[in-house]
Amino acid sequence: MKRWSKWVPAGLALSLAATMTGCSSDKLAGGEGVKPSVTLKELSKDEKASIKVLFFDKNYFSQLYGTLFSSKFPNIDVQVVSMQNIFEPGKDTKKEYQKLVEEEKPDVLLLPTPELFEQWATDGKLLQLDDVIRQDKFDVENMMPTVIEQIKSMGDGKLYGLAPSFFSKALFYNRDLFEKHGVPLPKNQMTWEEVLELAKRFPTNGQGEQRIYGMASYYQFNGGKPIGYEYMREIGSALGLSILDREKGTVTLQSDSWKKALTLAVDAIKSGAIYNAKDSKPIEPGMTMEDIFKQDLFATGKAAMAIEGSYYIETLLRAKDSLKDVKPVNWDIVTVPVDPRSPEASDSVSISKFFAVHVDSPNQRAAWELVKYINSEEVAKAVSSSSPGELSSRTAYIKERDGRSLEPFTMLKMVRNGYPKGANPVPESFYSAFGQMAQAEVQAVVESKKSVDEALKTMQEKGQDIYNKAKQEQKNTEQKGQG
Repeated sequence: MKRWSKWVPAGLALSLAATMTGCSSDKLAGGEGVKPSVTLKELSKDEKASIKVLFFDKNYFSQLYGTLFSSKFPNIDVQVVSMQNIFEPGKDTKKEYQKLVEEEKPDVLLLPTPELFEQWATDGKLLQLDDVIRQDKFDVENMMPTVIEQIKSMGDGKLYGLAPSFFSKALFYNRDLFEKHGVPLPKNQMTWEEVLELAKRFPTNGQGEQRIYGMASYYQFNGGKPIGYEYMREIGSALGLSILDREKGTVTLQSDSWKKALTLAVDAIKSGAIYNAKDSKPIEPGMTMEDIFKQDLFATGKAAMAIEGSYYIETLLRAKDSLKDVKPVNWDIVTVPVDPRSPEASDSVSISKFFAVHVDSPNQRAAWELVKYINSEEVAKAVSSSSPGELSSRTAYIKERDGRSLEPFTMLKMVRNGYPKGANPVPESFYSAFGQMAQAEVQAVVESKKSVDEALKTMQEKGQDIYNKAKQEQKNTEQKGQG
């Protein structure tokens, strides 16, 4: 697996902002030094240009975009600067990214996380695109409104980049299992309480191959590790909760809302409705795809529901071809569970590839032509079937797959849980250390060794210590780098 794969998708969901309507290029709000957009002189028929683009991998870029672009714009020479080395373990990716840009001076930037994109937009390092979009009459009206809104939310209402694709989650369900056991089919915009009540209506007394579960999501591959914390976090996220107040730097788990999330998760696990993963095996090197598919309870018809990303459709289609002795799942999807207070919104949508023009590029027109082309309908049509898991930002290419409507992936608006604009970055070491601690605490509740209140109190206190330590280590590293 490529070293940058953990960044794709980023998994972060952001907020709604102003729509495209009424956008102007007047005085900008936000960070100092933000430069206004300019109109760009078009390239003449015979004018040659050379640009650099920052991307994950040279061959991958050529496969997705480069070959197509060169055939349409033979006068624009495109050189690809690979980002692979900046994702190596132990490296500060943001600093390595900055260093690579300073050294190579690319004209087109791929920013692989929402945080990085937002920071560069705020710092005035990206060309504002609103004016040139209007100048070229480039079609953004037929791009997903929520994707455009998310990008604008990170630029104080302005567009400093575009994204050709996005990721989303949905609740997958096995129609045959629901009908066999007389359980009502899931609906869009259900709450977690409603989803878990459906899961509890499936029998839990089956043995061996006859055992089925109401729900089994990707946590089933935890390799025997407890899954209670993952479900607690998922439920909390749907309710708009965050483990950490990033502006204050405080862990925020002792609340009635988090108590509700933990209680729901523990009750569902204790009921036997959710596969608890204690007997699961981790995915290991050398395992074939068929081996992995055989462990997938939803793909093999042993789980009624699973919350998965858009990539999971490809998994089901491949499992259908690989598992000849297993009946293919008669699946369908509805939206992920939502907060009953705002059932029209979710944080399940994320973008992990933002393309932008460097504000100091001497070849802004040629650079914009590449960004424009990558986000065009022509490319969407060409690559929509070659990027498993990614959904095209162009609405015409996300209608259906394998005869199923993809609307549940796109019908909810975006919210920005736990990710306030401009908040301090959280050290990566915090989440891994906190997750291990929280996993044990939630399992103690599942095993009736602790009460919900006791576990939340411990998670908050220990979590705060973990955060403080991670921030101090981050500060020490930064000071050492400056010394």
